[in-house]
Amino acid sequence: MTAKYIRFAAVAGALAVTVVALTACSDSSTASAPIGTEPVTTTTMPGSEPASSSKSATSSASKGDSQQAKDAASKASTSLPATKPNATTTAPDDFPGDKNPPSNVKLTDKDKAYLNALKKQNVSFMGDDDNNVALTMGHYVCEARGQKADPMLVKAYVRAAIGPMTKTEAEANTKSDKVIAAAEKNLC
Repeated sequence: MTAKYIRFAAVAGALAVTVVALTACSDSSTASAPIGTEPVTTTTMPGSEPASSSKSATSSASKGDSQQAKDAASKASTSLPATKPNATTTAPDDFPGDKNPPSNVKLTDKDKAYLNALKKQNVSFMGDDDNNVALTMGHYVCEARGQKADPMLVKAYVRAAIGPMTKTEAEANTKSDKVIAAAEKNLC
């Protein structure tokens, strides 16, 4: 009989703990939407009307005067700052996003030979219109070779750069081998 009371007390205690835990979980500290029909205004945009005018527009809308609310809303939306760029603004001639490479960058003969070797082997990097990625990968291979880095790590790094341009894993491996070989032969 005593065991029966102990089991009952254990079950009641576990139930009480569960109820307390669930009650604590329902008291969330996350933000939620207000309940009710009153508008909540927290900030105003520069150039927009003060909160009192939008409050009056909202109160008139709740009274059924939708035309006045529409007029107030259109007036508030037209007072926001313009977001279009100035049409007279132009980018500098050597802007990095320009399709033409900057004129102050001179390629060495080794760089040119490396890029020609990649071109002959039909190896390219995604979005590398100015050959910056290809040259970076080539110089990385040379630096890693000079530091006696693990060849598998070097290949993994080059493969990650060439991977988006390939359709299969075998193609990615082949092209990364070509990049490494071209760099070792022409740049290093």
